[in-house]
Amino acid sequence: MRIARRRSVPAGIPSAAIAAGVAALALVVIVALSVPRGRPAPQPAGGGLAGGATLTMADAFGLGGLSRLRAPNADGAALPSPVRGNLVVSYYGTPQAPSMGILGQEAPEQAADLLAERAARFRFLTRSWEVLPALHLVYAVAQPDAGAGSLQYLDDRTVRQFIALARRRGFAVILDLQIGHSNALAEVQRVLPYLREPDVFVALDPEFALPSSATPGDRIGSIDAADINAVQAYLAQLTAAERLPKKILIVHQFDGSMITHPEAIQRSAGVDLVIDMDGYGPAGVKEAKYHRYGAAPYAPYGGIKVFLQHDPDPLSEASLLALVPRPALVVYQ
Repeated sequence: MRIARRRSVPAGIPSAAIAAGVAALALVVIVALSVPRGRPAPQPAGGGLAGGATLTMADAFGLGGLSRLRAPNADGAALPSPVRGNLVVSYYGTPQAPSMGILGQEAPEQAADLLAERAARFRFLTRSWEVLPALHLVYAVAQPDAGAGSLQYLDDRTVRQFIALARRRGFAVILDLQIGHSNALAEVQRVLPYLREPDVFVALDPEFALPSSATPGDRIGSIDAADINAVQAYLAQLTAAERLPKKILIVHQFDGSMITHPEAIQRSAGVDLVIDMDGYGPAGVKEAKYHRYGAAPYAPYGGIKVFLQHDPDPLSEASLLALVPRPALVVYQ
């Protein structure tokens, strides 16, 4: 089975017929999760938070509350890092397309319940790292349209609802951008109002970054190291200007062609760059691909995505934690 097969690109909002067909797939996702809904989540044995309480951004940083993350740091002080010493565990998707992941297959509160259960399982297994759950929301979805403006965006009301839900549950939010015929920096600038929040981060999906002459989804796209560096510089300016914690910048990769000139990727003091191995396939092949991309010299931190419906043998929490280097990010789709 070939790893990193291309994902389909939804053509706008799915029709009622497609949505009905995908409803059955949602049941597969629920069954694939080994802790049924309603069963008490496993509690950490020694260490972790007492009583299985949800880890918040404030807990991760040792601050007094989310508002404290906005407090100015002393000049020259190190910015708090949401990745170093933590494990970010996210559930991926968009309400626009149930076929794209859990956040489109479940009602938001139910998806949050499932994410909390998954995070609790990781907390039970790890002692040295804290676990930070995140709602991984696909904000910009590439459309199979060779014309200009090949992206469909979530509306502000929906994004704000997910941010409010995440904050209420002690989660972070990751906004995922399929770049289409645009460019990485322009799309990141578009979500600036959300990135001003201390608990909102961003991901880039080069798979769908293509010239205007190509249709997203017909072939694998790419971005250059210069694109990544430009986004990092922009995020670093934001964190400095607004005295925010470091921003997580995730770049998905499952093929060497998706990032050109990777040796030119720079390190930024205001950004935690994560290279996420985003392909699906057998566990052994995925582990090898993780070492190729998530542990690459140009990857300060590594991530890996688990496809609950497409991986024939999805990696368990214990197997993921056993990877060397240990992932800083695990994405469930």
